[in-house]
Order: sequence, then structure tokens, then C-alpha cells
Amino acid sequence: MRAVKIAVAIALLLFAALLALGELQMVTHNIASTFHQHVGTNLLVAICLCMAYMLLRRPIDPVADVHCPRCRTLGGHKFAPQYRGSISHAALHFGGFLFSIFYSGGRQQRFRCRECKELFYSHTALSRGYRLLFLLSAAFIVNSIWSEFSEFWAAGG
Repeated sequence: MRAVKIAVAIALLLFAALLALGELQMVTHNIASTFHQHVGTNLLVAICLCMAYMLLRRPIDPVADVHCPRCRTLGGHKFAPQYRGSISHAALHFGGFLFSIFYSGGRQQRFRCRECKELFYSHTALSRGYRLLFLLSAAFIVNSIWSEFSEFWAAGG
């Protein structure tokens, strides 16, 4: 499984490098390209780099850096069951399957403190990465919609 992750991460890094080279050529040779095209390309490069990093990073204990808000105990907390859906249907319809996965992975996890037994929600290192991917994907979608509307308005409606 590790070899597959490395292969996918290398493919993502190569794709990001090709996009960056294409963007460099477009900036230096094609002055007529729009701001939306540059933003979209840069967001796609950022998404590829973030996904490659999340595939290549070392596995860590997701509970190690979680503080209890009541007693301030660090680490050792247990995951508590969550009684909500695992996917967001709005995210699924708005941005597709990957967008929904990024949204669900970026939500806070529910924990039970090992000292005071308090239930609380907190982000883990992995959920912060998924939240970043969700925000980059949302920015990419908004930029695409904005680009379409600006072309429509520039053409005279």
C-alpha cells in the first residue's frame, strides 16, 4: 500500500510541476490570458501539492496533540461515537465526490477526555489537512464559476 501511495504522490508532484511550467510559459508568452486562468492553475497546483504531502507524510497519532478544553489534559483521549452522517449531501452535489470527502475529513472529531470524561470536539492533524484541501477545492470551484460569469458579462449578457 505504501508503494501505491508513493506512486500516486509522485504522479501528483509531476502533474503539479507540469502545471507550473505551463503557467510560467503562459505568463511569459501569452499576455492575453485572464486573471481567472492564472488563479485556477495556481489553485490546482496547490491542491496537487497538498494531496501529495498528505500521502507522503509519516503516520502520526491523531490524538497526541488534542487538548481537553475543560481540564487541559494533553493526549490519550478516546474517540467518542458521532451520530451524524459521514458525508455532506450539499458538498456532494456542489463539488462532487472528492469535495464531499474533503469536507467530511475536515470536520472536527469527537473525543472523550481520559481524565475528566468530558465529551468535546477537536481538530486532529489529519483533519486540518483535509480542511485545507476542502478550502482549496472550494476556492477552485468559486473561481471557475466566477470565470464563467465574467466571460458572460464581458460578452454583453
